[in-house]
Amino acid sequence: MRAQLLFLIVFFNFFLAHNQIILNKIDSIKTNDSYQLISVDSLGELYFLEDNNLRKGEDYFFSDSSLGPISKVDFYNNFKLKVWYQDFNTLVILDNYLNEITRIQFNKTSSVFEISDISSANENDIWVYDETDMRIKKFDFFNQFFTENIQTQIDGNLIDMKSNYNYLWVLTEKYLYKINYNGLIIFKKENKIESKKMGFYKNDILLSNESELYHLENNKELFTKIKLEKLFIKDFFVINETLYIYDKDHLNKYLILSN
Repeated sequence: MRAQLLFLIVFFNFFLAHNQIILNKIDSIKTNDSYQLISVDSLGELYFLEDNNLRKGEDYFFSDSSLGPISKVDFYNNFKLKVWYQDFNTLVILDNYLNEITRIQFNKTSSVFEISDISSANENDIWVYDETDMRIKKFDFFNQFFTENIQTQIDGNLIDMKSNYNYLWVLTEKYLYKINYNGLIIFKKENKIESKKMGFYKNDILLSNESELYHLENNKELFTKIKLEKLFIKDFFVINETLYIYDKDHLNKYLILSN
């Protein structure tokens, strides 16, 4: 009996270690307040926010000062970048050269909706959060209409929402939600670690508060704390096997390893 118990303990510990993320720091660059790196594509092209413009490398940029500050850029499909301007309830969709494809002005679609966040859903759909009734909805931006049967109620003030097409992940001050393509909640987990930011690593989720980083494996509900040097985490994003973390005045770059 003792031998069996010992085997289970060893196996369980090995299983946890096998799935543990380890970070190897490879660079730290002092940040320039005039611009912010926000993504790197598969070809190594860098995307920046600079003076409220979106810039790709040295050759391409997009700007529309009439819409106010850029609230969010969704990079899930680099051939249909989604630039969100919350102050004017407007979404601009760009191609990979930052040329405008189309724009959606939700104030013209209906005065009823007050959209405060967006995320990719599929080729022609986006997820939106409507603050008027605290619901997640799906919008067809090609045909300009809301999908009537998808309205998912969430609890707590919205912090972030991101989709990898298969699922939409929604973070509020109270809960983390995993929502399927049809708007059904797969699971709802209490936000005990007070997460402020969320990002994808492969099919998994990384979450951070101001000083800690956690890993949530796909199809599991266990948060694993990632060993990290002492930082003030302002923002982070992951590209392939590389993690970028902004602290107070540096952009820190880590290679992601797994046991």
